[in-house]
Amino acid sequence: MEQNYGLVLAGGGTRGAFEVGACKALSELNIRIKGIVGTSIGAINGALLFQDDYPKMEQIYRSIEPSDIFTIHHPIDTTKDLLSIHNIRALVKEFVRSQGLNNQPLRKMMEANIDTEKIYQSDKDFGLVAFSINDLAPVELFKEDIPQDELIDFILASACYPIFKPQHVQDKQFIDGGIYDVAPINMLIRKGYRKILVVDLTDGGALRKLEKKDGIYVKMIRPSEDLGGGFEFNQQRIQKNINLGYLDTLKEFHHLQGHNYYFTNDSFNQVLQYLSLNMIYGLEFAAELLGIERLQIFDAEVFLYEVAHEYQKAKNEYDFVNDKGFFGELLRNPKLITKIDDLKSLLVWFEERILSQPNFKVPSPIGKIFEDFVTAGRAIIELNNILKV
Repeated sequence: MEQNYGLVLAGGGTRGAFEVGACKALSELNIRIKGIVGTSIGAINGALLFQDDYPKMEQIYRSIEPSDIFTIHHPIDTTKDLLSIHNIRALVKEFVRSQGLNNQPLRKMMEANIDTEKIYQSDKDFGLVAFSINDLAPVELFKEDIPQDELIDFILASACYPIFKPQHVQDKQFIDGGIYDVAPINMLIRKGYRKILVVDLTDGGALRKLEKKDGIYVKMIRPSEDLGGGFEFNQQRIQKNINLGYLDTLKEFHHLQGHNYYFTNDSFNQVLQYLSLNMIYGLEFAAELLGIERLQIFDAEVFLYEVAHEYQKAKNEYDFVNDKGFFGELLRNPKLITKIDDLKSLLVWFEERILSQPNFKVPSPIGKIFEDFVTAGRAIIELNNILKV
């Protein structure tokens, strides 16, 4: 069944890399997008989507540096978020020196990569949110409300985070639309959209209440782990967030399976012949403890053998350094868990307890704290039995 959606791209600075991966997945899934609205980086990403060039969109993010966004005359640590304690002194000095950061480099990058003609010739809607300093009020605009030669200006206005100098458009000053609405779902509802996708970068933060809910379907695409800072230019982080957006979106549309990891549907269904969903969850939890990289698409059989292999390594190390007295004390005083540098050893300890006492259960009220460890321990026992390790 063909699905036509309106797409909302939330604001969030360099966390917008997640939206790049999400949009790539939507394209591969042939999800038809009839209109796009965005705030801040969401407005920029929305405009880039109209170029129909995902490799170029990815390349922009994979090579982006602070100097592509703003001008700053004081040294900063580009491996840290601009707003972190590591860079706050340089940021304050620049803010005082120039009355806000100059984002002219961002304008140049947008002018080089956004063909406004494509946006205006398209039959898709495009909208954005900015905040007027003069009126102390939001401005919600679709492309038909904006002269084509001012579109870049208004996109910059929507993305004018308060550390930047205000954006001047039509004799008014604007700052970031996220001040009012970080994910403008209501713009699409008022436009008549009834099926809406939201790529949410807010980390569970509050969104504005829907003005209408009857007959409205909103599907949220959220990151399954923290995306980092909003002005974090670390390329490893950006590439990870692109990948995360891609995988989380495929899973949201049921093209991948798994709790915390990502499996092809066929291989996941095969594993369900041998393990319950709860046991698979336990193995995924164990995989995280064992340090198995999760941002990849697994064949489930490969995943199971890798978990078994890494667990055996952990067990061998545990046998060498095991301090049973400490782990026994841990059950009596769960706060000691903060003193454990390597939780792999704790996983092995629980698996051994279950092997020697099959009905093992951590007593209340601390049982909830270790519930996942117990599940993982039981899952490891099941896995070893299946693989005859």
